[in-house]
Amino acid sequence: MGMVKKKILFIEDEKFTLEQLQIALEDYDYEVIPASSAMEGMNLIRKMNFDAVLLDIMMPPPQDIDPEIVGNGRTTGVEICRRIRHLKPNIPIVVLSVVRDPGILKRINEAGANEIINKPALASKISGILDRILDSSASS
Repeated sequence: MGMVKKKILFIEDEKFTLEQLQIALEDYDYEVIPASSAMEGMNLIRKMNFDAVLLDIMMPPPQDIDPEIVGNGRTTGVEICRRIRHLKPNIPIVVLSVVRDPGILKRINEAGANEIINKPALASKISGILDRILDSSASS
């Protein structure tokens, strides 16, 4: 009997990145559920249980977010992180970011991200961080 794969929700609007990392992370024994928009990700988080969330920062905002508030999508992930944290207070959230702006990175931390990884990121690095976060959340 094999180990139960950890189920990861991956919210990323860039199709190539989503597909590449989904395939790569499955090699590390994660079950990756892709969501290609913030809206789709929020719908999935309400319906299913996940062990962790991988979240892109720069995405088109869902219709219920004023584009101005999220800098025309530059910080959509910050708002989504906040919403996920509100719905599932204990779920580990790992943010993938091309953003290097310290102000935005600070807001991500305040929104409840456990970890921020700079893009482009290798699956091995993401997997290592997920392993560490999931091990520590399982033992706490």
